[in-house]
Amino acid sequence: MDILNCSPTQWYEKETELVELLQNDTLWNQIPLLNVNELHNMKDERLVRFRGMIQDMHGPEYYLEKFEVMKADGQQTETRHGKYMDITKWEANETIDMDGPSAVKSERQTYVAISIPAINSWASKLEEDKYKLSNLPSSSTSVPVQMKRPLEDMETDEAESQVVEQSNSENKRQCTQIPKPEASNVVSQEHLLNFPIPDSSGKVCHLKVYKNADLLKLNSVWEFVGFLSVDPILANHDVDEEMNDVEFQTHNPPPSLVPRIHCVSFRTLTHSNPLVTTDKMSSDRMKIVQKELLIVLTQLMLGDEVAAEYLIYHLISEVYLRKDFMALGKFSLNISNVPKFENLDFVQELYKFIELLTTKSHYLAMSLENMNKLAFIPKKDYTSNRLTSSILQMSANTHFVLDETKLSAGKLNEAGINGVKALANAIKNQKTLYDFTYYQIEFDCDIPFLILSEGKSMLPSDVHVVLDPDDMHLKTFGEILEAARHFLKPELLNEIRVYLTSARLVEYEISDGIQEMVQKEFVNMRQRGNVSGDDLHNLLVLARLVCISQGKNTLDEECWRKACVLEESRKKRMTR
Repeated sequence: MDILNCSPTQWYEKETELVELLQNDTLWNQIPLLNVNELHNMKDERLVRFRGMIQDMHGPEYYLEKFEVMKADGQQTETRHGKYMDITKWEANETIDMDGPSAVKSERQTYVAISIPAINSWASKLEEDKYKLSNLPSSSTSVPVQMKRPLEDMETDEAESQVVEQSNSENKRQCTQIPKPEASNVVSQEHLLNFPIPDSSGKVCHLKVYKNADLLKLNSVWEFVGFLSVDPILANHDVDEEMNDVEFQTHNPPPSLVPRIHCVSFRTLTHSNPLVTTDKMSSDRMKIVQKELLIVLTQLMLGDEVAAEYLIYHLISEVYLRKDFMALGKFSLNISNVPKFENLDFVQELYKFIELLTTKSHYLAMSLENMNKLAFIPKKDYTSNRLTSSILQMSANTHFVLDETKLSAGKLNEAGINGVKALANAIKNQKTLYDFTYYQIEFDCDIPFLILSEGKSMLPSDVHVVLDPDDMHLKTFGEILEAARHFLKPELLNEIRVYLTSARLVEYEISDGIQEMVQKEFVNMRQRGNVSGDDLHNLLVLARLVCISQGKNTLDEECWRKACVLEESRKKRMTR
């Protein structure tokens, strides 16, 4: 069977066989990717893929999985199904029996998925080049003879449906549904898309999930395969009397703007880097690429190699384990003593390179205006019965750059104070607070924060590095930027991009012998000076990052020593 042109009915009849076929990666990747293709070129009720983050979860939806269709003579009946589709179709001379012996009512879960937030343009471009299809025919959804009706509407009394019978020139009968009048309040497109940060190319889908829905957690990233549902009749869906106008429009947006996808399968995405394949970068190659990256970042850090090294470790950090309410592996970094230039903005120029190297990142100028106006905490909107997104609703490994140099004198209002608290909580605990008005819930996050400031940041951090710029680099920073761009030729740039993702994927462990060595070292440190348990924890996190930065999956004495030297050098600067 041609799985790419399979219909929902064919899938329903041979689901076990087709799900097994779909495990083939080559076949999976042949399915059109909605993220990079125009919606009007995609066929209704055909398989599509969508990569996205779970932004919201709606309540369960009830539908007719099976129902009986009776012919006009009242003698013949046929069992049909409504799985993997929004619209059921029947001829004008047929009637639906929802209570027949073969009728089955089921439920499916509904989720809102959005394009992965903060994904950088180079990654989007590579994905588009790889998966954008050409010469796709425009889909056609006009059906002149068949009657169409949303399956959920069939749960209501048949007598309530408004149908007009018309005669055409050939005395053939056709049935059309009278559209409901438009709601009095028209919600904005921005409201319907509900992105955490503005995204002109982003897309939103409503997912209908039939199995394994419990795997889909808020803010997790997945790739979905399912049947596209974009029939215009969905825009004329019968209004639910239990919903107000805003809620109805929010949950039933025009399919031309927010298509529905009836999922048949989905896979978790461990990363969003289109350059990283199943072939791993060797540890020898990782060491070489790390040295090249260190050269570039040392120049951008104005000749400060220690700050450059810490920046590398920050860029490959992630929460690898949660234990006893602690997020192990987080490595938020505060670089202070950031210089000011007359014609250049150091932080913004640095961010341009971070944006160029990392797959996902977001820059936030912590100006008084931004802090007082922007929404940092996702909030439940009970009027539209949905979760309104915010800046901190990000997927794992999204690099968040906070520019504290933009914070000027003034007063933070209540929103600004709450924003600072939300940022501090996310940095310190890797948790984001969600506001449900009557109560608040914390959700885990994994956002590496880089805070750039003149003095020590007002926000917490795991590591504070005082930048030690070289005078010559300060005088020639403009030329350094040009040289760095020239140095990062496309081949090296892509290797660094692969390196930063590959380091995060290294499986890491500590042997018993190394554990004993670390314990002895820590005892000696305690005897030599004021060293706390937190210092040991920070050293272990740093040593792990030193290790995986070189592609090593087991901590050795060399990496441990290097971590100790780096920490000693960093702390000396803070006492000057």
